[in-house]
Amino acid sequence: MNKERIAIITEGDVRELDIFENIKKTFFKSDKVDVIAFPAGENIYMLWKQLKDDEFQTDVIELVREQNEKAAKIIEDYSRDDFSEIYLFFDYDGHQDNLKTDEDDTDVIQEMLDTFNNETENGLLYVNYPMVEAIRDYVEEDCATQTSCYLPIADSFKYKKLSSVNKVHNDMLRYTINNWEQIIDAFTRRLACLTGAGEVHAYDDYKSEITPSYVYDQQKEIIEKGYVFVLSAFPEFLLDYNKADFWHRMVKHKSNREYCDKGIV
Repeated sequence: MNKERIAIITEGDVRELDIFENIKKTFFKSDKVDVIAFPAGENIYMLWKQLKDDEFQTDVIELVREQNEKAAKIIEDYSRDDFSEIYLFFDYDGHQDNLKTDEDDTDVIQEMLDTFNNETENGLLYVNYPMVEAIRDYVEEDCATQTSCYLPIADSFKYKKLSSVNKVHNDMLRYTINNWEQIIDAFTRRLACLTGAGEVHAYDDYKSEITPSYVYDQQKEIIEKGYVFVLSAFPEFLLDYNKADFWHRMVKHKSNREYCDKGIV
């Protein structure tokens, strides 16, 4: 039986790879799926820009291979045809300087999400708000973060320190299934606040409505006010990838202690 193989393209070459090493150990123990994670070598925006300049005729796997020695070593035995799916992970935070270099007022994040919108073609892009460290910014059995639901974009440079308060959350290589249950459950509760759902989405509603592009649509209103709603992309990926039984094992709550109104920022 041939093994399914999925490619994970990250911006960073340390923390994100640690997270996926743990995800592989925790959720992909069977011999049916092989998860290969490797770094882009520069932020995903620059990768997308190069693809756009080439009118999206370039193979994204080959482009990453050419540009990053570490990635080239990890995928040296694989070509694009060896991967059934591609997922990319991008941090929203400090790339504002890059995004402003475009010649017009195009919403570059939206263009990126429109380009990377299918895991079996160009790939499916997930966005961390504000950055990868959002995964550790949770409170057990609560929908709150350790910092604040709304982070001023101007303070993004402080977020790594702000989100490191709970030392137990910092070693992502050592996350247990209990950590992931807390992370995923908190994600669904926070998503309900972001989208205005009030109560946690039902599984069928989540599957039919929630996409990375939809999440960004909900973030835009907040971003326009100079804030970002703290939300990790990794639990989103796991919920999207898996089916109903996974959802019902991980999502423990149907409502939040209180509702975070987007109008408060």
